[in-house]
Amino acid sequence: MTNIYWPVYKNLEKELVELSNQVHIDDKQLDIYSVKIIELLLRSSVEIESISKNLYFSLGGTEPTDKDLYFDTDCIQLLEDNWLLSKKQVIASSLNFHFLREENQILTPLKKANKRGTSSSDWKKAYQAVKHDRANNLRKGNLKNLIRAMAALFILNLYYKNDKFELEKNQKTTPSNMGSDIFDIKIHQYSGYDGTHKYMKKEDFDECVYLTKQTDASEEIWKNAIKNMNNENIEFFKKHPKFLQAIKEDPNLLANFKGNNLMWDILGKDEYMRMVGTSQYLLQEASSKTKDEAILNKNEIN
Repeated sequence: MTNIYWPVYKNLEKELVELSNQVHIDDKQLDIYSVKIIELLLRSSVEIESISKNLYFSLGGTEPTDKDLYFDTDCIQLLEDNWLLSKKQVIASSLNFHFLREENQILTPLKKANKRGTSSSDWKKAYQAVKHDRANNLRKGNLKNLIRAMAALFILNLYYKNDKFELEKNQKTTPSNMGSDIFDIKIHQYSGYDGTHKYMKKEDFDECVYLTKQTDASEEIWKNAIKNMNNENIEFFKKHPKFLQAIKEDPNLLANFKGNNLMWDILGKDEYMRMVGTSQYLLQEASSKTKDEAILNKNEIN
């Protein structure tokens, strides 16, 4: 798909960077407003309207027959339902941003963007105000609302681009700015899978725009390695003198056999750990063949 949105976003970024070279942007300066800032806010918000509708249709959304299609309550709402965008965070990381307050450093720009009226996000209320009654709402066209609208547009552009990055061996992640000169995103770092091969999520999982994980092919390699390791351990266990003695004393032992807990109970800690250590080579072989990737967090990882 030809990306018609990213070049426009980068031009908007460039103009904001140029503005930040002229105005010292810190916590106290966010109320600054001007015709130029209003212009950038309007252009950014128009892009948000367009890209959100495009993403809406890509997710299977349909044109209503009884009303107009709204970019917020229809389109962003569907994106929210699927991708939980209201929790995704953007870090205002430009060297020309001198913020000390966390609320200005770490943004959740799509929170309430699917709402209307007084319940909506501040940047969207400002957009509607200056679009419909600019003369009486000049103060709402300020740096605070512009930066948050730009952050929202940045997130939507990343979901539109839908880039996937295969990571080199020993490469933990991909650059968090994702091509931006003013923002960074949070990336959920892959830390492994639990005993049932379920992806291990940290507390900030929903806040991350990207996540790292094993590639699908690598997941299959790893699952097979664990299966083979467990089978090898079971075969070793069934031939062990301690197990043979235990089943002699209790012929129904196998019927109650559920895996490692029984192995531990019968073999004891030291013998069990030696057995597991012997079969670890299967995981080491699998590890040498697996690769990781960075993908968008689309709320699909269970």
